[in-house]
Amino acid sequence: MTIAPQDHPRFASHRGVDEQPVTTEHPRAKGGTARGRQISARRVRDLITASIRAGLIDADDPLAEEDLMVVFDTSRGSVRAALTQLSEIGFVERKRRVGTTVNRIGISMPLTDIQAVHDEVFIDIIEDRVVTSFPLVRERLQIDEPEVRMVENTFTADDEVIGLRSAYYSRRFSQDPRVVPTTSPMSETIRVFFGADPGQVTVSMGSDAADAHTARVLGVAEGHPLIVREMTYYSSDGQPLQTVFDRFRGDRVRLEAVTSVV
Repeated sequence: MTIAPQDHPRFASHRGVDEQPVTTEHPRAKGGTARGRQISARRVRDLITASIRAGLIDADDPLAEEDLMVVFDTSRGSVRAALTQLSEIGFVERKRRVGTTVNRIGISMPLTDIQAVHDEVFIDIIEDRVVTSFPLVRERLQIDEPEVRMVENTFTADDEVIGLRSAYYSRRFSQDPRVVPTTSPMSETIRVFFGADPGQVTVSMGSDAADAHTARVLGVAEGHPLIVREMTYYSSDGQPLQTVFDRFRGDRVRLEAVTSVV
């Protein structure tokens, strides 16, 4: 396992600094206390996954318990519990006499797809039909129509379906949704399909367990953990255009955003 050691005191002797050697023996071996150390398996799990995704731990090398204990200043029990949790969600793979290796890092996608999409994620239409309208959609789209259009899409990466979208919009937009390239950001869809300039998007996040239909589409077991994202897109003049319900595999997708403080 390759670990970036620049700021970790236990690796000071490897930086060419003229100082006394620092032992790498774990404090638990000499009866050390938990004061100042990471003792939560959940926090250790967070640090391991974030370090791998950031490239601070080489994802191609085995994850040695001793190295992780030193880097995160934690106990063997916390490391083992964290790796077990990561194994249960498929992030790492553990084999006897082989060790622990990273199985999949996952896909980082923008929190909203209004300006950008992941260049490795492809969207395919699997259903396009008219459905009976209902209060929630009418209220979000500010319409009074007995029927709306519903388009269902899949998100695919590395030949694996990682997400499912159900999109609802007014029937007055009657053109074929396939006119928009599947790798285009939503801003392009708004311009080409809805004929409007993009405005704001509202986002709501949550979690869910896959029902039978969703599990079948995503290729997972029923009850598999999912990330749920609801979004409503608006034109630049404040007109709601489309409301969507996204479900992503919790073991394959993370949603990220960068904000600035004004």
